[in-house]
Amino acid sequence: MPYLDKVYDVAFTPDVTYGVGGVGYVAGQGPARYRDLKLDVYRPLSDDKVLRPALILAFGGAFHRGTKGAEVFEGENPSTAMADYCREFARRGYVCFSIDYRLMQEAPDPGVTPFLLPGQPQNTDRIDFVRNILGLPPCTPQMMADTLEAATDDMTKAVNFVRNRSQAYGVDVTRIVCGGFSAGAGIALNSAFAERAPVAAVVALSGRIAGPTMDVHLTDGATAPAALLFHSEHDLPVILGGIAEMRDHFNRVGIANRFVHVADADHFYRRTATVQRADGKASDVETAMAEFLYDTLRLAGTVTAAA
Repeated sequence: MPYLDKVYDVAFTPDVTYGVGGVGYVAGQGPARYRDLKLDVYRPLSDDKVLRPALILAFGGAFHRGTKGAEVFEGENPSTAMADYCREFARRGYVCFSIDYRLMQEAPDPGVTPFLLPGQPQNTDRIDFVRNILGLPPCTPQMMADTLEAATDDMTKAVNFVRNRSQAYGVDVTRIVCGGFSAGAGIALNSAFAERAPVAAVVALSGRIAGPTMDVHLTDGATAPAALLFHSEHDLPVILGGIAEMRDHFNRVGIANRFVHVADADHFYRRTATVQRADGKASDVETAMAEFLYDTLRLAGTVTAAA
């Protein structure tokens, strides 16, 4: 069955430009230059003419490492790269996009659509851990804020790019989903809820949205996208510490949500990692994603047969 089962071969188109972003930014002077922002496209091979749901994913890497094609992980059980999720969900029938976005080392321009409050505190534990690995000094609060604003803008640009070219890619604009892992999950949440990118749902693999951001921007769930949020048993403290706050806030304002616990895993886990379904039965991360999207996007009957 399309969208639940893997019934398609996949066509791959790399390095499509979806926008530009300023880098080499200096406050009061602006960016030194602009660079192209790229994405890779994964499409199911099919002769049918139906418009399909889209999945736009952003890699993790503490805003310092990773690319749209590969990610950098520590530990014995590295996570599945967003490129691999794109490939697997294209096999199910989704049009998938793995995006590049600006990183902290580039000194990205934060843009003119701020969603953070002035001076809003930011947790930088993971960022500084990775900066130490890379031989860099700790980041400043302004560096963190600028990077988060810029990366979130990039996700929003990607969503708008897909919408504007929906006919070319065969995308149903009412069924666009954004998501990602870790830093990528965070920018997807901020894009969907704070910048109000026009998406139907967001999938966050070990990501969070900060309390002050929720208080300002998540006030009415009536028109908000649905959210699927994964966290692992031994996830980063900043992730585990935000679960109850996010769940309580989403429920209070009426945002449709599903929180999924990944057992016996740290911050990094594969798409095949074991999770528990709401009915108590065992499943895995990828299947939980597929079932959530199938239900949330109301995909039953939208494709009658595979090519």
